[in-house]
Amino acid sequence: MILIIFLISIFTFMLVSFIPGDPVYAMLGEEVSQEEYDRVYHELKLDQPVVTRYFSWLGGAMTGDWGQSTQFHKPTLEVLNERIPITLYFSLVAFAISIPLGILFGVISAVHRGKAADTIVTLVANITACLPQFWIALLVMYIFALKLGLLPSYGFTWFSEDLVMGIKQSILPLFCLALGGIATTTRQTRSSMLEVIRQDYVRTARSKGLSQKKIIFLHALKNALIPVITILGMRLGSMLAGSMFVESVFNIPGMGSLFVKAIQSRDIPVVQACVLVTALVSCVINLLTDILYAVVDPRVRYE
Repeated sequence: MILIIFLISIFTFMLVSFIPGDPVYAMLGEEVSQEEYDRVYHELKLDQPVVTRYFSWLGGAMTGDWGQSTQFHKPTLEVLNERIPITLYFSLVAFAISIPLGILFGVISAVHRGKAADTIVTLVANITACLPQFWIALLVMYIFALKLGLLPSYGFTWFSEDLVMGIKQSILPLFCLALGGIATTTRQTRSSMLEVIRQDYVRTARSKGLSQKKIIFLHALKNALIPVITILGMRLGSMLAGSMFVESVFNIPGMGSLFVKAIQSRDIPVVQACVLVTALVSCVINLLTDILYAVVDPRVRYE
């Protein structure tokens, strides 16, 4: 994980070098004054060798100095501290919703294989998994906000400020974020359960007279969770990285929408910080997923 983060930090830093033309003109435009140009040029340390600039930037990033945002005119870390909690809130809540529902639907589909319940669940999951997230966001906004007027179409309010408005503004974004996770988890759980329920120990459990619920949830499901955990870890990482679509559609001031605005305004320090934070979170999630394997399956610990 440390090696991956180190390599990503190199590519993230080189974003400045990938910008066509002069990075300062790309960020501020061609009409910038010479004084402003010199100030930003010095802030980006473009007057230093590239290796010196990289280690200077890396050392600053490790100590919390992410540079100055050219768009918001304040430290990048301060901008991130305002946006990251909102993205984490939507991602974690949507993840918590999608896990039990996805596993439940997957188990139902596998247990009733070939029946009406399996057909309906599989069909809906396959269709939902193929729909782009931003398209779903636009669709539900059009129906529930513009046509029916039941829910607000933009913004975010913390519950501590206004509980009712906070709940209303959270419903549509959480629905869009959780829908894909439910579909993906359902499909993977169904596939894993179909492999497990054919195993000998499941037939042995049935021959001992155990109830169907105990066989499914205590014996079959626990052994089917390893590939599901992999999907869940990847899904949580994609929620954090993919929240930019939902946040942009609903105008939510999270890290995703910040990332989009930073790219549009060529705010290089913010872009670098967003990429590095997203990569760091994804690496931590992958590490926790590996640890969770050993918690769920004791055979992993023994090996």
